[in-house]
Amino acid sequence: MVNRAKYRKVTEWINKRISSGELKAGSRLESENEISRIFGISRQTVRHALAVLEQENILVKIKGSGTYVGPRPDQDADHAAVSRTVTIISTYIDGYIFPRILKEMVKTLGESGYSVKLMYTENHLETERRLLGRLLEENSHDALIVEPVMSGIPNPNLDCYRKLQERGIPILFFHSNYPELNIPCVSMDDVDAGRKATEYLLLQGHTEIAGIFKADDGQGRRRFRGMAEALHQAGLRLDESRICWIDTQDIRTPAQFGDRVLKRLENCTACVCYNDEVAHLLTETCLERGIRIPEDLSVTSIDNSDLAKLNAVPLTSVVHPMERLGRKAAENMLKLIQDREYDASCFFPCGIEERASVRKINR
Repeated sequence: MVNRAKYRKVTEWINKRISSGELKAGSRLESENEISRIFGISRQTVRHALAVLEQENILVKIKGSGTYVGPRPDQDADHAAVSRTVTIISTYIDGYIFPRILKEMVKTLGESGYSVKLMYTENHLETERRLLGRLLEENSHDALIVEPVMSGIPNPNLDCYRKLQERGIPILFFHSNYPELNIPCVSMDDVDAGRKATEYLLLQGHTEIAGIFKADDGQGRRRFRGMAEALHQAGLRLDESRICWIDTQDIRTPAQFGDRVLKRLENCTACVCYNDEVAHLLTETCLERGIRIPEDLSVTSIDNSDLAKLNAVPLTSVVHPMERLGRKAAENMLKLIQDREYDASCFFPCGIEERASVRKINR
């Protein structure tokens, strides 16, 4: 027979730790064996104590994983403990800078005993809504690390994120965010990136500088802001006619890229590109039309991906903290699971890698 006085010591010990904040929703409890050793009691007594707290909706037992602190008694049934799986929703997973970021996320989460589900949207709003809707329908309790879809335009899926937040699901964005939502973000400092890419051109003597930025991603708007700040700091006027705004579709259909972009670059000696992918498209367009890089047009870009190194003219590019960002996003998610009030946002300052795509102008 279970000794009532002994099992109550266990329940009181756990409740006290929850009340003090030592244990929070989603915290993993010690194993039955560990608790048995702590109190010098049988596993049967420990098991009974945990079962009582499960019935009171204080603990949640997950088969094959362990026992976790569940919702507070005043929370509704949807607020179950976060699972030991983190779902990562990225725009892409198999190209450009994404494999290095995601690999580090998966590795870091795995080292802490979490499994990972990977999903991708291909930067489509409807795909994002479908994936979020599936999580809601399945009553998923996975924490979420998400790269927003086209964060530079109004998003019709904010209601899905709000429903997940109402259920107590920890959510962390990477690369960008939706300003309407109070959700932390881990990203490079995109304003600093745009500033550094422009300042490098200014240091090389360029004053007639154009820019190509993505309008449908928040990163593009912030990188443009960095360019504008650098020009103003140098006492130069920002000429809007030299700024070309593109979107995801323009990159997917490069045949339509050339004429409109080059029109904006007339009489410029240099151009700041949104990222290495855009700089690569610009390089190909220029070479096809007999425009030499860097002799006729100097180019800086952002991300310092493999594409920057393999470009026909290797690109001077602002360095993206790929592995560090992936690791930090995972680490901050783990902290957010333990403490929902934790400020999980982080913005990495930038450096720049010099290559052959910029010439120095002697004035």
